[in-house]
Amino acid sequence: MIYISYCTKILTVNLSEPHEGNYIEKRITLKSNRVFLLKFIEFHNGCFVSLSEDLCKIGGVHVSVASNNRTQSARVIPNIRDPVFTKTLSEKISLMINGIVITNFNNKSPMSLPEMQEIMNEVLKLLEVKTSD
Repeated sequence: MIYISYCTKILTVNLSEPHEGNYIEKRITLKSNRVFLLKFIEFHNGCFVSLSEDLCKIGGVHVSVASNNRTQSARVIPNIRDPVFTKTLSEKISLMINGIVITNFNNKSPMSLPEMQEIMNEVLKLLEVKTSD
């Protein structure tokens, strides 16, 4: 139970579900010395993935939903520098977990193909560990 007192009112919040292990934060340093901050929040029916270069910022936002090995995607906020990467990342994760994925991706400059592959591999490694639990 958590009790929050505000003025004279008391709010009681009962945390009925365990939340340990649902949040992962990781720093990814690429071979090119670019640094990305990965934040992953897991839910029962999907996840939220945030990748930001250097600082935690909101960038391009993509939502994907997988069902029966097919995905439906929507670009909520376009990523100007790497729109195809954002969509690919969101759809691939969605297919892996067979659920809803909200992806945030903020980068300072366009990425090279090897950089995209490095980031994709790190995210997929994280998902493999989470899905094997």
